[in-house]
Amino acid sequence: MRALGTVVRGAHEILSALGHVWFPPHCLLSGRYLGTEPQLVRGIADAELLHHPPAPSSTDLGVLLLRHFAPDDLALSAVHALWAVGTGTTIDNAIYAVKYKGRTRLARDLGSWLARHPELEELPRDVVLLGVPIHSARWRERGYNQAELIAQGWAEASSRPLLPPDVVVRQRYTPTQTSQNERQRLKNVEGAFVVQDPAQVRGRRIVLVDDVLTTGATLNTCAMALLEAGAIRVEAATLCAAV
Repeated sequence: MRALGTVVRGAHEILSALGHVWFPPHCLLSGRYLGTEPQLVRGIADAELLHHPPAPSSTDLGVLLLRHFAPDDLALSAVHALWAVGTGTTIDNAIYAVKYKGRTRLARDLGSWLARHPELEELPRDVVLLGVPIHSARWRERGYNQAELIAQGWAEASSRPLLPPDVVVRQRYTPTQTSQNERQRLKNVEGAFVVQDPAQVRGRRIVLVDDVLTTGATLNTCAMALLEAGAIRVEAATLCAAV
């Protein structure tokens, strides 16, 4: 058996070496050759993530949200994000790959970076994480929910509790928010979420996890459903914030 194991490992090393020759890995953000050294996030150069423009602070993101919501309509107590996304940024390539190209491992790896965010490290240990749900039809299209995978990556890296994905469901199929204006986004997600198991959220502090914060319409609507079901506080954490 040991001999077999040695042969298998040797074959794997040979195939990996040949793979680097036939399909040399290039950074998803910069396009530069990555070489053979392992990266913190597979497929992305460490420097690209470490030096990518950061998102605004939680305080500044809260101010941005108030451009889209009246204070009484804002269900989110705080919003946190790692990187800024906008004109001239490259993190967009990773988000697109996670959302539309089936890069599920990348989603988890990027989620693990949320554990590095200083604001999120300070959250109480009893805070629970929840990936923003997608509609079942959307899940059938993609075969996965990128927000759920990002939340899993964060939970695994930080040993934080993760709510089951079926606690909240998206009961109404809605068009993608990408090309919609602010009013359309708000209308699009109105009443879209329902809490199926209120006992799992009642009295708890929850952090919703998603890929990108734009107007906050989806996150705020989901937060409202959680508060109505008995959650005591809902925050949000995303990989990126549009600025």
